[in-house]
Amino acid sequence: MGDIPVREPKQKRSIEKKTKIIKSGLELFREKGYYNTNTIEIAKMAGVSTGTVYSYFKDKKDIYLASFEYFLDIHLQPLFDELSNTPKPIDVEVFVNKCIDWFINFCINSKQVVNDWVLMQEADPEIMRYFFAYEDKLLSSFVAVLDSSNINKKNLGEKVYLLYTLADRLGIDYAFRNHNNINLEILREEIVNMLTRLLNDPQ
Repeated sequence: MGDIPVREPKQKRSIEKKTKIIKSGLELFREKGYYNTNTIEIAKMAGVSTGTVYSYFKDKKDIYLASFEYFLDIHLQPLFDELSNTPKPIDVEVFVNKCIDWFINFCINSKQVVNDWVLMQEADPEIMRYFFAYEDKLLSSFVAVLDSSNINKKNLGEKVYLLYTLADRLGIDYAFRNHNNINLEILREEIVNMLTRLLNDPQ
């Protein structure tokens, strides 16, 4: 099937068909895991032929990557909508707290997806490269949202990466409770205070 050219749908019906395949893949990957899912099952759940699946995707991994991006996009969009509509000048502490809240809630409510995704990155360099590319787009979106007169723009990309990394790590700790000797509420407060100082323009 790998020699069939993959096409990008333009018509509404084709877009809906591709989305149905992505949703079916996501459901099966969440239920059974990547290695226990095959394209025949995905096609059956989506109500299409396996030939149709391969006309939109190169292979199972391609569906997995698309389903991951779809899953994150639908969860992230409400956060970006809210942040984009934040009155200017931005209240940095509120902004940081909203980002951290999102990561904590996401990790707690999607523990299995988060755990599987980490394992898949470790097992497959291509998936890891894809994830880093997605992260780059995500970080650029956060930087764009922080277009406010009171934001310290110096090394803003690095500061946003620090916010992303710490919020993600905190979310994982809330979800999996890996450290018995760390008070997560105090840790959160320290992270918020640090990032608020870094992002606020001192002038």
